[in-house]
Amino acid sequence: MMNDILRPHLVWIEGRCYRVNDNSVEVTSLQEHDTYEDDTYGDEYDEGGDEDVEVVMVDNSRYKSTVHVSKHYLGSIIGKKGAMKLRIQRDTKTDLKIPKQGQDGKIIIYGPSVSSVKAARRRINIIVMASRMKQKSTHFISIPMNSPDVIKRYEEFEAAVLRECPSRGIEKSIFIGAQRLHLTLGVMCLMDNEERSIASNLLKRAKNEVIMPILKDHLPLKIRLKGLSYMNDDPSEIDVLYGLVEEEGSTKGIIQEMSDAIVDFYYKAGYMDKEYGRENVKLHVTFLNSKYRRSETQNVDDETTKTRQPRVKFDGTEILQKFADYDFGVVEITSIHLSQRHSTGADGYYQPTCVITL
Repeated sequence: MMNDILRPHLVWIEGRCYRVNDNSVEVTSLQEHDTYEDDTYGDEYDEGGDEDVEVVMVDNSRYKSTVHVSKHYLGSIIGKKGAMKLRIQRDTKTDLKIPKQGQDGKIIIYGPSVSSVKAARRRINIIVMASRMKQKSTHFISIPMNSPDVIKRYEEFEAAVLRECPSRGIEKSIFIGAQRLHLTLGVMCLMDNEERSIASNLLKRAKNEVIMPILKDHLPLKIRLKGLSYMNDDPSEIDVLYGLVEEEGSTKGIIQEMSDAIVDFYYKAGYMDKEYGRENVKLHVTFLNSKYRRSETQNVDDETTKTRQPRVKFDGTEILQKFADYDFGVVEITSIHLSQRHSTGADGYYQPTCVITL
């Protein structure tokens, strides 16, 4: 508990850092934490403000700014009986024009000064960020690991495991499809076209601002997929078995540095949280996952329906003994994707929302 107090959950909104006092409570308990006015966390979070936010003068006594908010989050900004909206307006001395709940549109903020308008906008963004982190992810940043050589070796691995390791819980349905092999760098929730456009533009910006400066002396970047590991401490009770990655003929640590930089870029934009509070991305390529286990079907009133069953772990002891150092081959990284979860594109990989080439 003491560790949570000393290291509270932090989020970045428009270049500023804020503290979420308690992730388990409603967003009405959020309090703004501006690190310019409180040096508790030191200078590492002081990386600029919201200078890029557009605020225009309406007349001699009023300013305004518009902010896109998905209709899914408007209820949180309005609050019960309008309490949250009134609180923001009172605290920032602004007037908020909010679309009717369920309708798309932009929130218009009117205020007596540029600073008051920006303060209201930050309060809105904090609420959206907190609400976003409670939603299931819809998209993820991925690096395809499905070169022809890797696909061939992976399919050979799958066939050998099914043939030689008849252990508890091992079946074909828990293997990920060869065309969908990938590194996941981070996940996010994007609720509408505007948010998807923003996330796509962030990836394009990240290419110029963080990715290429890291990779410029290491292209072409090649990654070898070799070796197996798993997500828990008991090899006989596994949910996820994955492959390990390492640079091929390049400076060690480049993949990790680039991956961490991308997640940090999205994190500071308010669109991605750090998984389990990790400072470093856990680099892995999932091969077997118990959540993929095919559901049983049953007939109910002549209609076939899927029945939800508890997640069943598998025994990976024999796989690890026989294939611990299996070499799946080398992939040359040519692109990074903003991928849509639970989708399939024309090439068998995940449907892309945005792709940048390296």
